[in-house]
Amino acid sequence: MNGGTGKKFGGGRPPTGTPSLAWSSVVIVASLLAGASIVHNIYKPDMTIPPVESASGGSGKES
Repeated sequence: MNGGTGKKFGGGRPPTGTPSLAWSSVVIVASLLAGASIVHNIYKPDMTIPPVESASGGSGKES
């Protein structure tokens, strides 16, 4: 009936296959790092480490 072409819906590109899980993971990690870089360039977080004296305090009050 359809001429024996074997195509169900007519023309179109043949499927190129799905990317591997490893390649997808690399793309995801790269995009997360790029997003974090953009956010840190905008907000400039304070990444300083507090001194040991204030970090070991109990209730936060100095006496």
